[in-house]
Amino acid sequence: MDYEQLPRAALIRLLQEHDTSLSEAGKNGIVMSYTGRTAPWQIIRQVKPKLNKIVKKLSVGDEADQSLNEIWDGENLSAMVTLYKYRGQIDLIVADPPYNTGTDFRYNDKWDKDPNDPDLGELVPKEDGSRHSKWLKFMTPRLWMMREMLKAGGVMAICIDHRELYRLGMLMDEIFGEDNRLAIINWQKTTPKNQAQHITITTEYVLVYAKSLERAKTGTVERSALADARFGNIDQDTLSDWKQGDLTGKGPSPGANYAIQSPFTGTFHDPGERHWANKRAQIKAWAEEWGVEYEDRDIGDGRGKALALKGWGKAKTEAQMRTLLNASRKKAEARLKQGAWPVLYWGNDGQQKPVKKVYKTLVRQGAVPQSFWVADEDGPADLEAVSWLRNMSGRSRDGIEELDAIVGKGHGFETVKPLKLIKKIIQIWCKPDGIVLDPFAGSGTTGHAVLELNEETEATRRFILIEQGNTDKGDHYAKTLTAERVKRVITGQWAEGEREGLPGGFRFVELRREKIDADAVNTLAREEMIDLLLTSYWDKSERAKSYLRRLPAGTHRHLFGVNTKNEGFFLIWDAPDQPSSLTRDAFRRVVEEAAAAGLAPRYHVYASLAPYTGSGIEFYKIPDSVLEHIGFNPRADAYNNEGAED
Repeated sequence: MDYEQLPRAALIRLLQEHDTSLSEAGKNGIVMSYTGRTAPWQIIRQVKPKLNKIVKKLSVGDEADQSLNEIWDGENLSAMVTLYKYRGQIDLIVADPPYNTGTDFRYNDKWDKDPNDPDLGELVPKEDGSRHSKWLKFMTPRLWMMREMLKAGGVMAICIDHRELYRLGMLMDEIFGEDNRLAIINWQKTTPKNQAQHITITTEYVLVYAKSLERAKTGTVERSALADARFGNIDQDTLSDWKQGDLTGKGPSPGANYAIQSPFTGTFHDPGERHWANKRAQIKAWAEEWGVEYEDRDIGDGRGKALALKGWGKAKTEAQMRTLLNASRKKAEARLKQGAWPVLYWGNDGQQKPVKKVYKTLVRQGAVPQSFWVADEDGPADLEAVSWLRNMSGRSRDGIEELDAIVGKGHGFETVKPLKLIKKIIQIWCKPDGIVLDPFAGSGTTGHAVLELNEETEATRRFILIEQGNTDKGDHYAKTLTAERVKRVITGQWAEGEREGLPGGFRFVELRREKIDADAVNTLAREEMIDLLLTSYWDKSERAKSYLRRLPAGTHRHLFGVNTKNEGFFLIWDAPDQPSSLTRDAFRRVVEEAAAAGLAPRYHVYASLAPYTGSGIEFYKIPDSVLEHIGFNPRADAYNNEGAED
């Protein structure tokens, strides 16, 4: 960087950031040092926002749905810099970076001098002695930029395995601060195998950090609409809706394996290879609420004394047993007709094994995250270093099978994060109307998870996915896999068969190689200019929520988009070599187009000149206003790294 060419204000800011970086590192007690290290803020200052293009044929949904979500095809550091409108606006970042296994991480040596180079570089093999320093040089500016994208109360959850766990943890402590670490989640990715020489590796990790611990919120796991749908109230219970639950617990337990006699049929029911999960006195009290009495009686089944109908032991003949059972059945059937059945009940008709009522009012509507992710009814535990069992977070194999079912086999991915894992992370750390960013989108699991959660919990979360991807054949699989997966879950056209689609849509955006400056903006064709305006526009009053819905091309001379307030956006720009001036005649056409479209009388107009100013006009000068919205500082001709408003 040529410091002599920078304005005085920019030099002052550089020194302030440098001092802040050193003081933060000192406070955290750690500064990472590795070959070729450069301060991340210095690297990011060299990265320029780039031109982009909305690819309509790869976008999905109607224009309103497309405006909510974005999938970007391009190098993620450049993409995050280009996504200036979202700086300081992201609620949750979910990141699954390359693990540096020798088969998944590429490094471009040109990045050491120019981080703008879009190529991913060569594969870094296990034998490369500098593989760890290359990985750190790759990750450091990206983690810094991800932190910049977060709201003050935002959270980052980054996946990793044992290979780079320690280095990533130290780097996260340095950039985010050790005090902002929320959790180290250890999740079971696979079942144990007996082939390892020493220890079978069955787990991976998710490191969770807040941008600011004081402002971050760790939420509960929202109950899904599907889970709520399991509750009903066929017996008109006044307490609340309920669902059928299990009276038994896993495995046998001495003293809790006895049989219970049904007052309806006289059948003795035992828990099999399990055990009754409640104390015997509680089970007996629940059973006697059916209007009958019970006694302890050995029935010779080897399980200890059963809970038998009172008098059953004295009944010596079949006639006596029948008389006792008829009396108990009469009382139990009367209780069944009465409604509002006891907690222990014998099925809807009284003819089944004993089960338990689980009341909706007694089940927490959100489950607090716990050291082992267990049932919603269990109590809370603090998150620090925690473990999630595979049946609660899913396995890697589940992720592969989910992807196979959606896009078919042959996709080439050997590891895919399971939906269950990503959904739980999103539920806990992203509010229902928040924005999730995934800078290493891979197969698109995060986008799928957001859409599925929105449907299940009636949320309105949005997603931004960034993926370049690069196979040996040069396949940028943002198109062929990431977007394809999300498209299929929206349309319901799964490879394994048609399913009901999920509501939603997305814009597919290609990051181009050209950097944005005044000359680049002034040479854009009309449709290219519209693409840039749609992806970059934001309003200070609502920032990340100020997205524009595109109107069909060719339907208007100037009108190209509408915001959430039903206000029109107009572009007076036919071609780079054509006049771009807001004249009286142009404004008359703007007003007519707005009236014909039924828009509010406030007119957002882009043009190079504005010799006419009328009532209700919000004028945006080309290229200055466009450059401002992408964070470009025309005076310094450098990326404007001003902090975003929260």
